[in-house]
Amino acid sequence: MNARADTESSGVMGDAEPSTDYAALRRDPEYAELNRALLDLVLVGSGSAVLDLGCGDGAVSEQLLLRDPAMSLVGADPEPALLEAAQARLGDRARFVVGDAVSASRLFPPGAFDTVVLANCIHLVSDLDEALAAIGHVLTGGGRLVFNSAFYSGAETAADLPLYADLVGTARHVARMRGLPLARSAAGRPSGLRRSVGDYQAALATAGFTGVVTTERVFSLGPRFLAALCSTPMFAAAALPGIDRHTAAELLAETMEEQYERAPFTITRRCVYFSAARP
Repeated sequence: MNARADTESSGVMGDAEPSTDYAALRRDPEYAELNRALLDLVLVGSGSAVLDLGCGDGAVSEQLLLRDPAMSLVGADPEPALLEAAQARLGDRARFVVGDAVSASRLFPPGAFDTVVLANCIHLVSDLDEALAAIGHVLTGGGRLVFNSAFYSGAETAADLPLYADLVGTARHVARMRGLPLARSAAGRPSGLRRSVGDYQAALATAGFTGVVTTERVFSLGPRFLAALCSTPMFAAAALPGIDRHTAAELLAETMEEQYERAPFTITRRCVYFSAARP
């Protein structure tokens, strides 16, 4: 069993298929299912103006356009290489700009969008209050913000915590055995990983959003998803700080595959979804 094997991409709009740190995750069917619940919160309509913040290489941007080809879509991300990959795949169906959630109010005029989407990235936003204020600025009156996260306080089940600890602990042991420069701790680990559902609800209320709807869903995730997750910079850098992220990702995927071959497993993880309106 090769946990690093990619699934076939479905619904790709362009012929180009650029490789990025998120490519394996984008093509993973379990990741697609996790995103589907978020996409269902987006009220599409002909000509809707949508901002996909933290769009990465365009996984959710692509699915939004498949649901409503007539929408006016802008994707923003702080990583130019990911935006180039998204643009290569989606062509002139969307516009992409370099930026993050906090910079939204500087990049776009007031009331520019009917919907703002943050898919699987709100936990990477360091200043949540500033980001929500910026998002409120670019939403039209009555416009909606939708976001989700599977990285928050309470996302992991107690039964699965030993699996995470074993994966990271074994990978760190192998790294030391190979003489890799492993740091003691992950300085700069996103503070958003410690936020709770209540923290997000309070921040939305403080920012003036109304009609907040919160839903938690439980997903069973297999080794293919975990291998794809290991290839992302956030996970690799947090698990094996000090090591080049590509080397770290390869080591984590290798360790996870060996664990699975010894004792096949799945993990259970919660994902929280939010929908809120700007008055």
